[in-house]
Amino acid sequence: MKNIFSTEKLHKITEANINFYRAPFVHPKRKMRDHDFIYLLQGGWKLGQNGKTYELKKDSLIILTAGNTHYGVSPCDENTKTMYFHVSCEEGDIGATADGSLGGNAVNTLIDASENKNIKKLFSEIVNSFLSGNSRKADLYFELLMCELYENSLDVSDYQTAAKIKKIIHNNPEKFFSNEELANKANVSVKTAENKFKAKFGTTIHQYILSFKIKEAVSYFDMFPEMSIKEIACNLGFYDEYHFSKQFKKLMGLSPAKYKERNAQ
Repeated sequence: MKNIFSTEKLHKITEANINFYRAPFVHPKRKMRDHDFIYLLQGGWKLGQNGKTYELKKDSLIILTAGNTHYGVSPCDENTKTMYFHVSCEEGDIGATADGSLGGNAVNTLIDASENKNIKKLFSEIVNSFLSGNSRKADLYFELLMCELYENSLDVSDYQTAAKIKKIIHNNPEKFFSNEELANKANVSVKTAENKFKAKFGTTIHQYILSFKIKEAVSYFDMFPEMSIKEIACNLGFYDEYHFSKQFKKLMGLSPAKYKERNAQ
């Protein structure tokens, strides 16, 4: 099911916090005037809305929309931790509809954010900004979050395999994914993942990962000259300093040490 959020009105965060449940707890049954966004930091929970059950695990985000009845289907796991915020329902918002073509940003009710660190970061910024008394900043972060959720929803629902793989790579600069791992995350065969990626970006997945990591390394060298080559190699998931130096020289035409020396001059 899709939820539509108006792009014409600025939404306002009305409440936000972080909750920890050491013992199992059942979410209360209620119908709210505001939308309720919950991000599961750890643990597990089953929540319901309008007769449909949603199972939350670590890095799940659920949107419980204004005017709809939501409730706990079962108690949460022990030591469950969540972030949440309530946000105003504005004209043009439509909750839990099967039609995503009515205008505004259409996003899923339950979202797996485990491969998109931006979602968690923006959610956290909303909560922290509100708690620190900067509600205006929290409102603006919400608009950014909705843009991120909308793009994330497009990647999944429209099966834009190449774009999804690229996003996974960019959101996890510290990892070296195999083609098999990326294909599994995109829910396609390895051959489909490889073909779609090369058709869209004109290079293999492996070459793209290497190129991306070397560009990230250049940024490290430029922004943090005090950082060692070994530290940068480790941050970007290379096996060791030798492997990193070899790939850096192949793409940049000079070794990391020479690049670092040139920057210092």
